[in-house]
Amino acid sequence: MTGMPWFADLANYLVSGIVLNEFYSNQRNKLERDFLDYYWDEQYLFRICTDGVIRQCVPEEEQMGILESFHSSTYGGHHIGDITATKVLSCGFYWPTLYKDASDLVKRCDECQRAGGISKKN
Repeated sequence: MTGMPWFADLANYLVSGIVLNEFYSNQRNKLERDFLDYYWDEQYLFRICTDGVIRQCVPEEEQMGILESFHSSTYGGHHIGDITATKVLSCGFYWPTLYKDASDLVKRCDECQRAGGISKKN
């Protein structure tokens, strides 16, 4: 993927305090609300999640690799999507579509499909 990461506007706002002129007022308001849950440290954006844990925001091009690593690990992989997503969160990574992406990955996993359509480890 060659585009900007999902968090580019938020990171730019945190660093510069500037909101792009082409934003609608509702986009502007959402950005100004959301920034309270995030902070910028050098080249990384972090989210302060509702459980109080600070997690690193992951750009799109890294998300599938992380999910596949957690889902297909030889030491306890091939769990259902929610468990896979929870493992990712417990290691300090975050992106807004994590649970949906994990569920989609499980649906496409050949080993999980051979095990009956749902992971054998619930």
